[in-house]
Amino acid sequence: LGPGRLPVILVIALAEIPVFGRLLRGGVLVQREREYVTAARVGGSSARRVLVRHILPNAADPLVVQIAVSLTVAVFIEGAMSFLGVGVRPPEPTLGAVLSQSMPYLAQAPHFAAGPLITVTALVLGLSLIAEALNREIRR
Repeated sequence: LGPGRLPVILVIALAEIPVFGRLLRGGVLVQREREYVTAARVGGSSARRVLVRHILPNAADPLVVQIAVSLTVAVFIEGAMSFLGVGVRPPEPTLGAVLSQSMPYLAQAPHFAAGPLITVTALVLGLSLIAEALNREIRR
């Protein structure tokens, strides 16, 4: 596909979609064995209604946490692709491209690379903290 925004989006989506599918499938398998699902079926609800009204809302809780975790992975993937030159092209600024442009000056001015590295670290740390907070809130 070449460099650009679309290939970056496709790579991130293809890397993350299986994780969401596996989490949702596991949640559905657990929820369908619960008593409230049996009660809904005995009450005359159709299989579609039980799935949409009862199973999916309760199985989707882990997906909220996974979204925050996947955002950290997306930051790394985008940065790596831009660093290697197959990501978003200039003049659009990306952290990977800025880091890549600072590499020739690393011996003379290592602080040029510190900005993008600190920003990536702060983004990943912040998103990880959000994921942890969401996980704790869901467990309550």
